[in-house]
Amino acid sequence: MITRPHKYQKGVSLLELLIAVTLSVFIAAALISLFINSKQSYRINENMSRLQENARFAVTYLARDLRMADYRGCITAARRSDAVSGENDSGLNGSDTITIVWQSNSCAAASALVTTVYSIKTGAGGGPALFRSVNGVEQELVEGIEDLQILYGEDTDEDFVANYYVESASVVNMARAISVRFTLIARTLEDNLTDAGARVTRNFTTTVTLRNRLP
Repeated sequence: MITRPHKYQKGVSLLELLIAVTLSVFIAAALISLFINSKQSYRINENMSRLQENARFAVTYLARDLRMADYRGCITAARRSDAVSGENDSGLNGSDTITIVWQSNSCAAASALVTTVYSIKTGAGGGPALFRSVNGVEQELVEGIEDLQILYGEDTDEDFVANYYVESASVVNMARAISVRFTLIARTLEDNLTDAGARVTRNFTTTVTLRNRLP
């Protein structure tokens, strides 16, 4: 019986080492790419959720106050011609400003008036924000709102339906404005969310009827 000595592997060849290193590099690159893509997807989804939440909050507040326009605490009070008024391009980024006036549940005169102003200004975080002022007391309402554009629906034939929508400077008689159409442009709070490295923006448009001017 002839016995042969065992051959023991004393190492790997240079070719095997290069193959192993190359495979490791590809695997590491794939894992890093997967991590980066997952993180970016998470950032986009989180920012879009925040954008929609901010826009919904802003639309709800502005629409609610618009529905209060020309409310009169005393049923004998006359319709106010200044219940809604606005200024074009008076805010940040050429945004519009709107003023809403209504009377609280009191028969007092001017002391019972509530004047609310909405505008776009630079917020505490350095970015654009929607501001709300009530009787001169201003507060930052919601961040990430970069533009506010407003059109007024004027009823020219007294059928309580807007005949057209125009900017405030083009309204013939603001007392005949029976609805307001506004568009908010909301943006994400973080940048580098698109291929161009920019923020994502969305437009939100709502038409609100001034119900206190309806029969």
